[in-house]
Amino acid sequence: MAADCNNSQNTPKWDVLGRVAQQGDCADNRLQSYRNNLSEREQALKNGPQNLKQDYDNKMNSLHDSTVGRWDNARDAEKQKLADERSRVDQKIQNGRDRLDAIRNAPKNRLDSLRNAGSEERQRWDNLKSQTGSDVSNFLGGGNSQ
Repeated sequence: MAADCNNSQNTPKWDVLGRVAQQGDCADNRLQSYRNNLSEREQALKNGPQNLKQDYDNKMNSLHDSTVGRWDNARDAEKQKLADERSRVDQKIQNGRDRLDAIRNAPKNRLDSLRNAGSEERQRWDNLKSQTGSDVSNFLGGGNSQ
């Protein structure tokens, strides 16, 4: 008898049919459990080679990561550190060049702004002269027509 069938139901001794039915249910439960375990074992056997391959791959990856991979990671980190440092140095150089260009171009820019200021002032005077001339001619021409 199965352990779950021993005393799970209290069937009186005089109820022979009840006890037989109980034994039949227990036998069915045991058979179903055996079939389920058998199908799980069959599935495990079918998946065995694939599981072995996966375990092998996992162990190889683990070994790689703990040995050569550790050096690869360190080398990659060092490469990244050097690239970052180079980028910072390049940026400092570019900033220095920009400052030198600004210092070098400052006198030329001031001279250009002075030249432009003279041209702008001359243009302003020319515009004022033209406007004044047209105002005077309008005034004189307007006085004759009235």
